Amino acid sequence: MGGETELLKDPEFQRLLVRRSRWRWGLSGLLIGAYLVWGIGGIYFAEAYAAPFMGIALPWGMAVGFLIIAMSIVLSMVYVRVVNRLEADEALEQDKHR
Repeated sequence: MGGETELLKDPEFQRLLVRRSRWRWGLSGLLIGAYLVWGIGGIYFAEAYAAPFMGIALPWGMAVGFLIIAMSIVLSMVYVRVVNRLEADEALEQDKHR
């Protein structure tokens, strides 16, 4: 149990948590912003959102919604890769100090 409290007090671990938090909040803000723009756009440009997308029965609003969902999947993959790289770099630094 004592090892956990030492880990939480470790400045390098705190730095890792801060870096992960910045990435998490930055990517979350980007996705929330995309959803807000999409929703507000639907209010002000309802006719454009209802228009057919590239001549098919799918409306523009749904097509953009699908793109935002795809963007959320891509951002999740980016976050996982970045955090894994941050943790691997932190582990390498820990090994250098030993």
